[in-house]
Amino acid sequence: MVAGCSTLADAGGGDANAPNALAGPFREVRREELGQGRTAPYALRDEDGGVRDVSVLDDDGDPATLGVIALAARRGASAGSTPDASLPTNELVRFSARDGRSFELVPTVVLAAQAAGEGGVVGAPSALRLADGVWLYYAAADGIRLAHATDGLTFERDSTNPVLATATGGWDEGHTPSSPSIVRLPDGSWRMFYEALGAVGEARSQDGRQWTRGVEAVLRPPDGAAGLVAPCAVLSRSALGRERLWLYHSLESADGRRTIEVAAREGFDGPFIGGTATVFGFGSELAPTEPNVVRFADFSLLFVTQRAGKSAAQAYPGVAVGVAPAALGLPAPNP
Repeated sequence: MVAGCSTLADAGGGDANAPNALAGPFREVRREELGQGRTAPYALRDEDGGVRDVSVLDDDGDPATLGVIALAARRGASAGSTPDASLPTNELVRFSARDGRSFELVPTVVLAAQAAGEGGVVGAPSALRLADGVWLYYAAADGIRLAHATDGLTFERDSTNPVLATATGGWDEGHTPSSPSIVRLPDGSWRMFYEALGAVGEARSQDGRQWTRGVEAVLRPPDGAAGLVAPCAVLSRSALGRERLWLYHSLESADGRRTIEVAAREGFDGPFIGGTATVFGFGSELAPTEPNVVRFADFSLLFVTQRAGKSAAQAYPGVAVGVAPAALGLPAPNP
């Protein structure tokens, strides 16, 4: 099993407390580490459609190879109009990269917001590659939905209804979940982490389709913070064989700044311990969010959606890339 934002791989560094070498902190990729004519640290920077919120999959399940595909959200243009990146995303597109980060320049549209109930919105994808193809969870106006593709290109909606809709009770009653992150555990069960009310909730499933919410949020913002959003769950196994679940997320301060943080859970149940640790965006004015982490044999890549620059003309979103360990130099990029 390989999942965007949830790769099962050796964590390195023994059983060190969070974060460790492959968990962060991350540095931005450098100009010489990014190919396809991309401008570091941006693997995707689309002034027209505002490509954002990627879910990156190892394309063969082997952490020793670097090929990946990325499923991303963007605002597509309607007939006779220009895409407006300030509006909600309405289509999901697919990119590929042989080196894990230098994505091709022209994507393929794999899903557009057309179903009743989606409200013209599809975004925040979270993809898993299983034996029968790619399972793609995404956020719509009515909740978290599911689509499936046997070839990774032609996605069909799994149902006419969301798999996780607006809550009718519990801690997030009356609120619609967004920004899903899906992992499948070694025992075959499923976990979904999602954003609601500026906190992170957890749901459980045995088949990936029928989900049961937890009674409480599993991660809330610390005192004084405005919100904690966009979870990304990553499974790992330490060098000593201990299972760990990392939960990356975007923390928004009271003054509107955002950083990427991480908390950890020993095993697959219980509280997230060790507090939070900043792993990307220290003092940044670019407001990184929607983290996505992919682990390879010797390093991890972090993809975040943030402003494409500090000027007003660069307010559109781009997808920046970070690498851990920060001292590592990445292999040569694609041309």
